[in-house]
Amino acid sequence: MLSLIFRGRTLADPRLNQLRRLAWIWSALNLLLAVAVYHRLLIYVDFNGMTRMRVIGFLGITSVVAGFGLVLVKLNTSRNFLWLIRRQLWVVLAAAILYSVLPVDVLIHHYNVRQILAGNHAPIVQITEHDVDDEALSTLVPLMSSSDEMIASGMRAFLESRRNRVQERLAAEKALGWTAWQKSAWTLIRH
Repeated sequence: MLSLIFRGRTLADPRLNQLRRLAWIWSALNLLLAVAVYHRLLIYVDFNGMTRMRVIGFLGITSVVAGFGLVLVKLNTSRNFLWLIRRQLWVVLAAAILYSVLPVDVLIHHYNVRQILAGNHAPIVQITEHDVDDEALSTLVPLMSSSDEMIASGMRAFLESRRNRVQERLAAEKALGWTAWQKSAWTLIRH
């Protein structure tokens, strides 16, 4: 809306300063809303751990804030609408690339393991009820030494089961040669 308002004849209107003041107030409210969304997402993370969707949520909120920041830049530098759309698409592309190159499962399970070992057991559900990529399995090893014996024995059984499945898969993929080699699978087998 702001980008559409500040163009053409509006820029020559004598009441432009009043409109800019209202635009800055509206912008501040939008940024306050973004802070509230970050806070709400952090409440969910604190309550029961990190997930892939919450990482996407953080990247999405950050993309919205960056896109809104670009709108503000456009308003203050008299850029055109095409400039804005291109830059906003770059922001979304950057978020998608960042998600695709980050070891997301390693990061979320590293966070969850730290929380569990600190006494907050709620994130264990993110390990038991959601799929864990092979690359993140090594981050779960410290849970086998948990002071809570139920968690420690459950994690030993979980990792042993996954190790058996990985060994079966590696045996089946052996015929494919080096192209099927995955460092994460071999790391799990060595532990």
